[in-house]
Amino acid sequence: MTDADNTTIFDLIVAYSGAIAKSARNGNYKEAVPFSANSKNEIYNDSYRYFLSRCKKMGIKAAFATSDDIIGEGLFQSFWTYDKGWKRNCGKAHSKIFLYKFTPTTQKQKLKLKLLTDSKSIYLFNNQRLKDIFQNKLNTYKHFKEFAIPTVEVKNLSAREVNTAKGEMDSLLKKSKYKNDFNGSYIIKDKTGSSGLKIFKVNFDKSGIANGDEITRQFESDKKRKKISSYIMQPFIDCNDGFVFGKSGGLIDLRVIVLNDEIIQTYIRIAKKGSFKCNEHQGGDLIYIPINEIPREVLAMTGKIIKSLKKKLNLKHSLYALDFIRSDSGNLYFIEGNDRPGLDWNHKKAINERKAKELINMIVDELKLIVKEKNI
Repeated sequence: MTDADNTTIFDLIVAYSGAIAKSARNGNYKEAVPFSANSKNEIYNDSYRYFLSRCKKMGIKAAFATSDDIIGEGLFQSFWTYDKGWKRNCGKAHSKIFLYKFTPTTQKQKLKLKLLTDSKSIYLFNNQRLKDIFQNKLNTYKHFKEFAIPTVEVKNLSAREVNTAKGEMDSLLKKSKYKNDFNGSYIIKDKTGSSGLKIFKVNFDKSGIANGDEITRQFESDKKRKKISSYIMQPFIDCNDGFVFGKSGGLIDLRVIVLNDEIIQTYIRIAKKGSFKCNEHQGGDLIYIPINEIPREVLAMTGKIIKSLKKKLNLKHSLYALDFIRSDSGNLYFIEGNDRPGLDWNHKKAINERKAKELINMIVDELKLIVKEKNI
């Protein structure tokens, strides 16, 4: 359906970061897919091809657009569609329901998101109050101190700010009941980062940061690009002997995915040898496990987190993920939450594709309910 302004009206638009996906209006971009085949993001073409195809099957008129194309409230200046192949559309697109998949990192992007959503008539599948808790890892800690890893803010990556944060962290650790879990190393990560990017493991000597070259380079990069970046510091926790699932051991974290207050999927991520990052995008191995194999203490902590969130938020239709680690001493920690779990999969593993599509199907089923509610 189009309106008098020749704007195509959709039930749903997926809004993705223009830094990753390409605008349909980008004349310099010659490929026939939104994610370049020459980039590591190529795998998302299959994810969103399947997503849009599933929407069509369920009677949802859906499109894919980027943050670069936002020109108004619920409005884009171009968009992609999928029907037996990707198609560029250079006309306008409008919707009141969005699945948005980008985190603003510049003031311009923040203004774009505000422009898109600045109306009570706009509905975001991603619960905004949940986003405020989970996207900002310092907020996550403040809301869930009982379960989370001790966390302090690092305002920027200058040596002065990093050393100040270390002093605050050491004061915090003295109060912890699990002092034996902390080995003297620290993790610094982007406060709103994802996919294992901008995470640094650091140690300190008497003069300050002992291995800070990578942090210094990132600090200079942030300044040069005028990025709106701030960071958090956490103690590094030894967990090579924490979780063990069958033959899978080593540095493992466990993710549970929650929809409408119920666990719908779970998997473990195993860091590659010599790395402290479990993320699949950073070389980790992702293995799905049955829900009935989730350790009891993880189920108990997940239940408490869900209950706490329900008290604070209206979580109808809400999808999110919770990540956990267990220390070598057997203590369980809530690492962080994710209000936008990834929809991609490892194409070398048939089960990963099947489970990712299973998740997409559940999301689309939920979106079908939302579309129906909004059209009543």
